Amino acid sequence: MTNTMRLLGLPPGVQRRVAAGVLSAGHARALLGLSDPDAQERLAARIVAEGLSVRATEEAVAMGGPAKKRSGTPRARGVGGPFADVAARLSDRFETRVLVDMGRTRGRITVDFAGADDLRRILAAMAPDVAAELPGE
Repeated sequence: MTNTMRLLGLPPGVQRRVAAGVLSAGHARALLGLSDPDAQERLAARIVAEGLSVRATEEAVAMGGPAKKRSGTPRARGVGGPFADVAARLSDRFETRVLVDMGRTRGRITVDFAGADDLRRILAAMAPDVAAELPGE
């Protein structure tokens, strides 16, 4: 309970990511080690965009610098390439992980969501008319 209460000290954008299930409570607790709310927001966005582990997040907070990317896990094409900026901007816009993958002739955008409510939230930002058509609860 005390740890959960501590998470209320995080910026609203980080809290929304935790509530949506896009950011784990472990990530959020690690972010509490940063005193600057802007730095917490930036690192939270990076965690989502790059899929950083809790351990990598803790290391980034301890070092006070940029987080190391997780090792040993293959990354989707396009994430580190020419579409990295697009993926990062979309991740920030939708407050979830977005991957941009470009093949030889076709591409794909993947938007992660943590449940029906999170899908509605993302669709409201992306295509409000489609969000309104989703079955209700």
